[in-house]
Amino acid sequence: MTSVRYNHRSPTARPRGRAAARHGAAGTAVLLALSAGLLATAGSAQAVATSVPLGTAEPFAVLSGLGITSTGPTTVNGDIGTYPNPAMVVSGPLILNGTDHAGDGVTQTAKSDLTAAYLAAAGQSPDTTVSADLAGQTLTPGVYFKSDGLEINGPLPLTLDANGDASAVWVFQSGSHLTTMPNTRVELVDGALACNVFWQVTSSATLGVNSAFVGTILTLTNSSLNTGATLEGSVFSRNGAVTLDQNTIVRPECASDVTATYSGGGTGGTGGTGGTGGQVTRVPVGSVDAGGGLAAVAPRFRPVTAR
Repeated sequence: MTSVRYNHRSPTARPRGRAAARHGAAGTAVLLALSAGLLATAGSAQAVATSVPLGTAEPFAVLSGLGITSTGPTTVNGDIGTYPNPAMVVSGPLILNGTDHAGDGVTQTAKSDLTAAYLAAAGQSPDTTVSADLAGQTLTPGVYFKSDGLEINGPLPLTLDANGDASAVWVFQSGSHLTTMPNTRVELVDGALACNVFWQVTSSATLGVNSAFVGTILTLTNSSLNTGATLEGSVFSRNGAVTLDQNTIVRPECASDVTATYSGGGTGGTGGTGGTGGQVTRVPVGSVDAGGGLAAVAPRFRPVTAR
């Protein structure tokens, strides 16, 4: 505690006169300086988005708590896993450029790191409360919040502008859902990178038919990618399931390379739900099984970039 010393003048002391005026002017100057300092501090204290550490979850493109369902031809560049429910229900070819960890120890550790990442994203202080519909907005790096859900309804895209800074980070916090309408898209411009975009969602996420989305989706409950939706990023569901339907999911190029090796045909699921069997095809990173012993270059989806 700062001590304050009071100097009491005797009744015979000389009048203050000019000295009092000088002291008054000096006091005013100090107050103005303090006020300016407080204003500067307030401006510089604005929250800055920081990258969310994913830990051992980073190599995953799909990570779930209550199973993964895939319908129709889907391509995933990155690892997949689900725990505590390791159920995999696959109808149609699932081309995997990565490792199916099912519910193994790698997945269990990654799920723990997913929880930490979700809480880290939720714990960042928001700069701005945004409107529910993000379509047509151009947003610079920061932490954006909406209590009743985030949506991209189109037809204009959501544009993320890094202003030439490749380390720029966006953290979106939804107090409810995340929903994109069909054919909507997110565009990255002027150096923005998908691996620096994070979506923390308190309930569920749904990507619309043929929509193009970017970033790491961190949901508390379920995540669904409707028919033809593409994602440059990852979809992580802490306590819910992940549902895929003829999608392409590509981990961002700035993320670390997939290094784990495939260990077989996956798990048989639990409670008779069925497993992946031979329907998950593991191919070398950079190619997909095109049938007939042929190989083709794996789709490297990137959202439309503009300037």
